[in-house]
Amino acid sequence: MPDDAPPPRVHSKWPGNWTFACQGTIVAGPSPRAAFFTLALIVAPSIVFDVLVCWKTLRVKMGLWTVIVSVALQSCSCFWLLKTSFTDPGILPRLPRESGTSGMRGKTKRATVETTGRETTVKWNDTCGYFQPPRAHHCSVCNDCVERFDHHCPWTGTTIGRRNYRAFLSFTFGTAALCAWTCVGCGYAISYESRGGEATDGLKRSGAAIAVFLIAIIGFLFVGALSCFHAYLVSTNQTTYESFRDAHSWSTNPYNTGSVFKNCLEVWCARIGPPRVRFNVPVSEDQSAARFQAEIEAQTDVERGDVQLTDLTTGSTSKT
Repeated sequence: MPDDAPPPRVHSKWPGNWTFACQGTIVAGPSPRAAFFTLALIVAPSIVFDVLVCWKTLRVKMGLWTVIVSVALQSCSCFWLLKTSFTDPGILPRLPRESGTSGMRGKTKRATVETTGRETTVKWNDTCGYFQPPRAHHCSVCNDCVERFDHHCPWTGTTIGRRNYRAFLSFTFGTAALCAWTCVGCGYAISYESRGGEATDGLKRSGAAIAVFLIAIIGFLFVGALSCFHAYLVSTNQTTYESFRDAHSWSTNPYNTGSVFKNCLEVWCARIGPPRVRFNVPVSEDQSAARFQAEIEAQTDVERGDVQLTDLTTGSTSKT
């Protein structure tokens, strides 16, 4: 390497399947084009609605506020989509492989959930070299362990985790509201254009409104159902992954605080904190692995000699 060459940054050496921009400041999933495809699905019908329905009919009959509401909902939906897609979801550092860990594959142990004091089972992550913290999971698509893993979303092109789940919820709920508003606006425009004449003539004049209405109603059925599902997950303090894998009841969910209000408060108001890995710093200055290892050791609530490990393949237990 030439003496005047800049030192390599963490993102250039990172083994996960991520897409980095701005020297590692922006972190996207392995398929960021999916986010732009979803963005086009929102923007294209929105332009038609704004020009041929909202400005032409709704503004004239109901006032300029209809245009303002439309643009505001569309802008919010696009903003939260991009925020979700280009935010580090909570990537956890990888620790150096220590000697004596080759037999840890498939091992589990009990861990205490900090917010509720209950116990849960955590699994050894052979790729990253540690027992995954509660709610963390190794995403097979991005090939990294992600804090409070929810799911890998094909529409945003990235994994949904602790640091972008709030943005994902805002995108989902906001898009559902946008689709509902668009359906109502198009329905009003179609009804208005069909008055005082032949119904077929009114439908011909409402071609743009009908087309956008069909797109919006399909979107609302999909995003509306997704919004209801995530509203349920938030109220019970579950992730998508936990819901399908564990199927906890209200009483057996170790992350449930026992109150819908507290569950919602934890999801919407808990401090997110900075990224665990600073991808934009030089490799020589990266201390993320050391900090994370120290944090794991500090949070261990039992001595190493008292930890009971369970082998997932055989069901046998052992002390370590």
